Amino acid sequence: MPNTSLQAQAFKAIRKRIIYSDLEPGIKISEKVLEDSLHIGRTPIRESLIQLRQQELVYTIPKSGTYVSKIDLKSAQNARFIRKHLEQEIMIECCAKMTEQTQKVLRTILDEQEKAVNNKDERAFFQADNLFHEACFDIAGRKQVWDWLDDHNTHLERFRWLRVTTSGLPWDNIMDEHYQLYHALITKNPEEANFLAAVHLHMMLNEQDIVIDKFPDYFE
Repeated sequence: MPNTSLQAQAFKAIRKRIIYSDLEPGIKISEKVLEDSLHIGRTPIRESLIQLRQQELVYTIPKSGTYVSKIDLKSAQNARFIRKHLEQEIMIECCAKMTEQTQKVLRTILDEQEKAVNNKDERAFFQADNLFHEACFDIAGRKQVWDWLDDHNTHLERFRWLRVTTSGLPWDNIMDEHYQLYHALITKNPEEANFLAAVHLHMMLNEQDIVIDKFPDYFE
C-alpha cells in the first residue's frame, strides 16, 4: 500500500512537471534527478514512468533512455472538442443548480484569478482558471466527469499552459469570458451560458498558431 501511494505521488508530480514544461518536450529524463528532487525511491519513479508511457507522455529509446513526448496537437484538439461539447451541457445544468453559496465559491475563485493577474503569477492564474471550470462541474453534480476529463486531457493542459506563458496573448481575454460566464450562471441564463462556454473553448483554435510559433520545438 505505501509503495502504491508513492507511485501515485510520483506519477502526479512528474505529470505536473510535464504539463508545466518543467520537463520540456523532448528532454531526456533522469530517474536519479527525479528520485532526488521528489524524495521518492527509484521503484515508484520507474513504475510512474511506465504509467506515463502508457499515456504517451514519455517514450523510451532502447539503450538511450526515457524522453518527454512532444505535445500531440491532435490529441489536444480532440480533448478540446470533447470538453467543449460536455461543458456546454454542464453550464446548462450549473445554471439550474446555482445557489447563493455556489455563487460565492465562483466569485472567490475569480477574485483569486484576478489577484494572480495583478501579481503576474502564471501558475496561480492557470490553477485558478482550472479551478473555476472544475467548480462549475461540481456545482452541476458532475465532478466525476471533470476527474475523467482531467485524466485524459494532458496534451490540452500542456497547450493551455504554454498559452498562458505566451507574450502577446493577454490574460484579460480569459478573465472577461469568465466574468461573462459567471454573470450568465448567476442570472440563470442557460442559453447564454451554453453559448459562452463554446466561445471560451474556441479560443484555442484562434490562438494555436501563435503558441506553436513561440514554441515550435515543443510540438510533434
